[in-house]
Amino acid sequence: MPGLLQRNEQAVTAAPPGAQRALLLAQRVGLLARHWRTREVPAALHAAEAAVRDAGDARAAAELELARGVACYYGAGVQAAVEPIERARGAAHALADRGLQAECEAWLGCIAATLQQSPARSVAHLHAAARLGAAFRPLAAARALYVLATLYQEAELMDHAVRHYRRATLLARRENDEQLLAAVHRYMTLAQVQQLRRARAAGHLQARQLGQALAALGSAQQLAALLAGDDASLQFSLRLGELLRLDGQHERALEVFEHCVAPAAQAGMTWEATIARADQATCLARTGRLLDAEHAGALAEAELEADAADYVRGVVHDALAELNELLARPQARARHATLARAAWASDADYCARLRAALQAQEPLAD
Repeated sequence: MPGLLQRNEQAVTAAPPGAQRALLLAQRVGLLARHWRTREVPAALHAAEAAVRDAGDARAAAELELARGVACYYGAGVQAAVEPIERARGAAHALADRGLQAECEAWLGCIAATLQQSPARSVAHLHAAARLGAAFRPLAAARALYVLATLYQEAELMDHAVRHYRRATLLARRENDEQLLAAVHRYMTLAQVQQLRRARAAGHLQARQLGQALAALGSAQQLAALLAGDDASLQFSLRLGELLRLDGQHERALEVFEHCVAPAAQAGMTWEATIARADQATCLARTGRLLDAEHAGALAEAELEADAADYVRGVVHDALAELNELLARPQARARHATLARAAWASDADYCARLRAALQAQEPLAD
């Protein structure tokens, strides 16, 4: 059992009925979600709700609202996570609980970044989290710092990205949060893969970049397994499949996708699973399995959410354009190619606005 969950379980067992036990049960919901143990979340949420109701404690109730939001975020309801977290932030403000406020600001910034919403708003949330968290909840500051690091990486401000990753790692180690420490490395690899997909769309992907990314991915996966022992292996498998597909290793990519695409979708990793399914379809076509490729491509197109970020839409439509070229369907290829170009243009605009929003604020790590 991961250390964080084990420590929480021990604390719950030792705590008598009342406010502290209710708070610990509420925090357990968020911990289970963060470890991708989403199937256990409903029962944990039910137990926490009962404990909070019986305790009648405002702080525990606020932690429960935060946990609801975190559970939504990991359960594929990223936009739906905003409302309960905003309620938690309001309650934290009323209670003058600056640590909980910091945690809520960090998650609101993370959500806005995931959805590629207003970069200025995302950066503002993250800076507020880092400022409050430094004094009242260092782990909230660490979360804000590593999300900021990924944003700096997306904006191609790599010096600042490295410094913010380093600072987040230091805080996570000091606070003994092995899951957050693993998450820092996981997000670093995700941002690196995103850079490669953007480079490919722009026509300047280099083999050297792929080799470096594959090496970094392997190291990060080993570290995450050692530190957190959670289900991050699914995410790493999705990343590995992407990289192998980009490297032209279609058979190896298919071996990876076969074991991770469906479980990832079931675990709530919706947009990641959709990208993987589209990649899987192109690999199937490249290896001559045209009927299977057609089926996987149709699933990917159906699963592409209407409110998906431009980056996701660009990657998926690029893959589907390639697929339809291999299937000798020129009209479908042209349609997806047009949609991909539009998505990448919007994504480039987002990255430019993100860069401007980041440069408008002083960096939080030096």
